[in-house]
Amino acid sequence: LDEESYSKVKIKMSLQKSLNEYWNLLESKYPAPKTANKIRTLKFDDLKKSIDNKDEKYLKKIIRAMYVKKEAFILKKSAPKKLKETIIELANHYKKSRKTNFHKTLDGVPNFHRIIDKDITKKYSVYAIKHSFFFYNWNIKSKLEQKLKDGVYKHWRYVKNLAGNGKNKFEKNIPSDGQVDRLQIVRYPAGGGELRDHVDPRKNQRVVSGIIMGKIGKDFHEGGFYFKTSKTKRINIEKNLDEGDAVLFYGSIAHGVEKVDPREKLLWKSNKGRWFIGMFVNDSDHVKNRITAKDLTGSVSKY
Repeated sequence: LDEESYSKVKIKMSLQKSLNEYWNLLESKYPAPKTANKIRTLKFDDLKKSIDNKDEKYLKKIIRAMYVKKEAFILKKSAPKKLKETIIELANHYKKSRKTNFHKTLDGVPNFHRIIDKDITKKYSVYAIKHSFFFYNWNIKSKLEQKLKDGVYKHWRYVKNLAGNGKNKFEKNIPSDGQVDRLQIVRYPAGGGELRDHVDPRKNQRVVSGIIMGKIGKDFHEGGFYFKTSKTKRINIEKNLDEGDAVLFYGSIAHGVEKVDPREKLLWKSNKGRWFIGMFVNDSDHVKNRITAKDLTGSVSKY
C-alpha cells in the first residue's frame, strides 16, 4: 500500500501494530532525516491522551512530522520538577557509596557510575565529558531508585508506544534477552561538560527522548542541547527548555550538548552543571556486533 491508500484502509489491529506499520511504511518510502528543519512544542499530556484514546490520526501526524518533515519536539511537562531532587540525592548517594567504575551489560550487571573525562571518552562510541549514573530495572530496590524509575516510566512508556513498541516492551528483559532498558542520570559538569555531534541507533527504538533536569540561567549559564540544522549549522534550544520538559525526535537527527560553562573550573565532586535523564533500549553485550550511537566528529577511536 502507498501512504494515501494506507490511511484509507481500516485495519483492526492494536495501536502498537498500527503505528509500527506506519513507521515501516514511511521508512521504506523516505530517507531517514539527518538534520532538524523545525522545533515544535507539544504538551506531554496531549500526547498521553492521544495514546490512551487511541487517536491514530493525531499520532500519525506527529510521526510523519518527525520522520518526513524532519521536525523535533519539546515535550512540555513530561516529568515533575521534584524529580530533580531525587536524581541529585541518588547521584550523591552513589558517589559516596560506590567508586567510579565500568561494567559491560551482561547478566548480573550492577548499577554503577562513571566519570567520563577526556581520556576515558575515547573508549566510547561518542565523545562526551560527563558524569553518568547507570540504572537497570533488576537492580531497582531502594526508595530513591524506585522514585527515579516511576518518574521516568510515566513518560517513557508513552514514548515507546509512539515509536511502535509496546508500552512495557523490554522493561523486564535481562541482558541475555538481547536488549535491555537502561536509565542514565547525567551531569554535564560546569567547566566544559559536553556531548559532540552524534546520532542514535534506531534498531530498538526509533524515537529518542530525554528529560531535562536543569535550567539555563539558574543551574548553568552557557552551552546546552542543540540539533544540527545543516552540515555546518546548529540550533541551541536550551533557553526553551524547563525542568521536567523532554526532547523528542527521530534518532538519525544529529544532536549534542554544547560545552557547559567552559570558562569555569571543572570539578567532578560538585553538583554544578546541566542535569539530564537519558533513557534508552540498549543492545546488551550478549549481542554480537551490537549497535551503538555513532560519533560524527571523528573524536573517538572507534570511528
